[in-house]
Amino acid sequence: MADIDPEVNFDALHDAIIDGIKEAFPDFQTVEFYRDDEDTKFPVPACLLAMTEAEPQPEEEGGTGQFPALLRFEAHIVMGHRSPVTYKEVRKAALALATWLYQKKRFPPCDPVQVIAVEPDEFVPQAAKFMVWRVEFVMLGFFGETAWKNDGTIPTDVMFSWSPEIGTGNEDKYTNAAEPLP
Repeated sequence: MADIDPEVNFDALHDAIIDGIKEAFPDFQTVEFYRDDEDTKFPVPACLLAMTEAEPQPEEEGGTGQFPALLRFEAHIVMGHRSPVTYKEVRKAALALATWLYQKKRFPPCDPVQVIAVEPDEFVPQAAKFMVWRVEFVMLGFFGETAWKNDGTIPTDVMFSWSPEIGTGNEDKYTNAAEPLP
């Protein structure tokens, strides 16, 4: 098995999200991160993205020495010209994106995506002509180089046992660390 690199590359993660959404939703005319709030001149329908928080998760550290953070993202689905059609279409698009995120589950090397909100969004007052819904999602990521890179090998099968049932001759007493305890 090849070495696993759990380190999040911030730029690559953003690019993977954009590329995935563009591929899955070709009708979006604009898919990008961090658009200026004052800029209301862009092709719609649009999916405007932002990472809004990186909440430390020290309990998720896992022995790699990396910084674990729950990354919170917002996707603003923007459709122009408020009308009965756009009222329905913006909701359909938001639910379609939430469903895709839920089913896609992950952007490696982060943990699986969790959709936490699908709701109307006021966006910005200058954009009152737009219909906007927000899809909020989170994923756990690990930042910084793993301590396991020192010798060039990242362990893939970690086993444990309790003293005195350790070492040679006690192999059958070991449990795979990835499996739940009985």
